[in-house]
Amino acid sequence: MSEKIIKFNVTMPTDEGFIGRSCKTPECGRYFKVNLASMRDEMYCPYCGTRFSKDELTTKDQEEYFKEAAIEKAKKYMYDEVDKVFGNLARKPRSKNVIFKHKPIHYREKTVQPRYSEFQVDSELTCSECNFPFQVYGIFGYCPGCRSENLWIYDANFAIIQKEISTNPDPQRALRHAYSDLVSTFEAFCRAKAKAISSETSRFQVLFDTRKFFKENLGIDILKDLEEKDILTLRRVFQKRHVLEHNAGIINESYVRMIPEDAKLLNHQVELSVEELRLAAEALRIALDNLSRAVK
Repeated sequence: MSEKIIKFNVTMPTDEGFIGRSCKTPECGRYFKVNLASMRDEMYCPYCGTRFSKDELTTKDQEEYFKEAAIEKAKKYMYDEVDKVFGNLARKPRSKNVIFKHKPIHYREKTVQPRYSEFQVDSELTCSECNFPFQVYGIFGYCPGCRSENLWIYDANFAIIQKEISTNPDPQRALRHAYSDLVSTFEAFCRAKAKAISSETSRFQVLFDTRKFFKENLGIDILKDLEEKDILTLRRVFQKRHVLEHNAGIINESYVRMIPEDAKLLNHQVELSVEELRLAAEALRIALDNLSRAVK
């Protein structure tokens, strides 16, 4: 007996034309949105870069909605088939001693409506490489449409960081996150480029270790166009980010070993500023431009 596949259409709710997608890698699993009209058969997670077919990126809410709609369609089909079978039996001629009656089944299919709405995210972007529109929450590393990882990604991420600082009612809290996000943006960009040249990659959270990695594997000094004052700014931002995450923002001996210029600040709370962050972002962009031109 051959299987019969029932196909039906489901109307998906959108948020001004955008539909939610969910990465299926266990270590990522993050949420983003793509424009329904621009949907592609294959897309990429903007956070980890993993490729999926469009049907693999459904969210849990969407899957529950699909399941509920499918059950209702299956019930309607089942009742119609039962009605057809027993109706045929009732219509067949039989001996006068056999009475077979059938009362038609009229199953009224329920209209299944989605019980969810798409989540709000904070940034809407369009890829400069393939014009793919998408929305993300926080910093990201790739275009979901073409997996572009060029400098526009870095610029978009820094714009997201600046927006968070300007709209947060607690500027210092926003700055603490911003220092971390800037280093994470740098790390994600370097990791993506490193995959093209080496199977062994580091985490790229230490500035000079990153410089060494690309010197040894690519033969370039990504910091070559920076002045010493720019490099000092970067060293401070990287180390401040480290103590913010691991020492409650208190300058410790490890920090001082990396930045002896700040020895007098031992055991003090780190000072954060929008201007220092801006200077660091500009310096990192120069470094990443060197890297981007070396690794296409």
